[in-house]
Amino acid sequence: MPPITPGEDTRPARPVPFIVGILILAAIVSSFEATMMYTALPDIIEKFHATPSDAGWVLTGFLLVGAVSAAISGRLGDAFGRRNVMIVVLAASIVGSVVSLGSDSLGGLIAGRSIQGLAGGLVPLCVGILRENLPRKSLPVAVAVVAGAAMWGGAAGNVVAGNIVDAWGYNKVFLVAALLAAVTAVGACFLPRPTFRSKIERVDWLGGVLFAPGIALALYGVNESTTWGWSSGKTLGCIIGGVAILVLWTLWELRVDKPLINIRFFFDRKLGLTLIATALVSFGTLGVSGFVGQLIWQMPSQAPVGLGLSAGTAGDMSFGIGLIGFLLSPLSGRISRNGRARNALLVGTALAIGAALLSALLLGTVVGFTIAQIVLTGATGFLLSSLPNLVVESVPSENTSEAQGVYMVTQTAFSGVGTSIGTVLLSHHLVTGTPFSTRAGYNELFTMVGVAAVAALVVTLFIRRGEQAPSEDDTLRTARAEGLADAVAITPETI
Repeated sequence: MPPITPGEDTRPARPVPFIVGILILAAIVSSFEATMMYTALPDIIEKFHATPSDAGWVLTGFLLVGAVSAAISGRLGDAFGRRNVMIVVLAASIVGSVVSLGSDSLGGLIAGRSIQGLAGGLVPLCVGILRENLPRKSLPVAVAVVAGAAMWGGAAGNVVAGNIVDAWGYNKVFLVAALLAAVTAVGACFLPRPTFRSKIERVDWLGGVLFAPGIALALYGVNESTTWGWSSGKTLGCIIGGVAILVLWTLWELRVDKPLINIRFFFDRKLGLTLIATALVSFGTLGVSGFVGQLIWQMPSQAPVGLGLSAGTAGDMSFGIGLIGFLLSPLSGRISRNGRARNALLVGTALAIGAALLSALLLGTVVGFTIAQIVLTGATGFLLSSLPNLVVESVPSENTSEAQGVYMVTQTAFSGVGTSIGTVLLSHHLVTGTPFSTRAGYNELFTMVGVAAVAALVVTLFIRRGEQAPSEDDTLRTARAEGLADAVAITPETI
């Protein structure tokens, strides 16, 4: 056997299906926890006598913390090992589920959901682990499958939550979330040890978390505008204060040598345009459409907009429709091969435009709205699988988790912004004395989603095709996958 050269990977390889299987579970945890309250939102509104904008913080709090977690998890994953950080994030998610389970107030529920939002850091870690361990030619399909599994997990969140809400109430959903995260954490312990660790002389904690309070403060002002009024000093103070914090955060991140959220990525043509497209589709298609679909399914038929389905039935239908998106994700991965992920994103944005239009036109009947939701699911499948591949195409291997972290920050934060503004928009169109929004409110909502999707399509047209040249680490992984691993010594100590 040839001698081992310094720096060569001496770990025994784990089977690719095992690695992908564990990462699929992790992606499902992240998306399951993100969507499991969508189906429960009407029940939460009724239980706490809340407006859609107040109850929407159950979703927004999760997403904002998820954005912070994506930034911190991705960067620290590069430094301390993606597998190790994944296990810590899963443990924190379990704590959040326990807090939510024991809460009997809307504030306590939002607090628990915010802690649970740390699961938002799982997907960039998954992509980084895939790139660590899979050959280059297999990576696009593997990324697409994991992203598709995340979408399936979101659909599972709807079906599980819906049936649990009908049978035992929304809070029991957190038992399932805690159990799923615990099983995944155990499986993650058996993933391969990290192959690459960068050095962080100084951790930019301030830059990693400061943007979230800025967004939250601005959104709080927007949310409270329904009570305070747009001209109120409190409303304007919150919005201006939040924007000021975001400006200071941007200036800070630009001057730090090793930022946790490297906003300099926005200045790279391909990656910057990818992140802008991510922000646009996250604001509308990924942020608004998820929760508004459940409201339309479950609101009573006597409301201006509502199909009168139970939470369980609505969740079952969402799950069945979500499987379509999961099945489409490998197709998106195949289209994305050889630097063509832009083409898959074009398909996704075109479907997103169609979904917004159909949703506005067909929300009056179960059959019509189901058709709109099928198109939306196809759009979501292509978006969630093409965007990570575009990020992978744009950066060297050693920066994968960092770039994926910025991508996830963008996706999660703008999903939170879209969710918050969407619920505020519906709250501005409530029928007096009821939690029901008018048809005009929903029309404005879907118009906003459609305009954002059109803008994303235009941005995508300017993204260049092609990918980074393979690095030495990529070449080594490809060689190992093609049967040349016998050139590497394997010892039990390296497991």
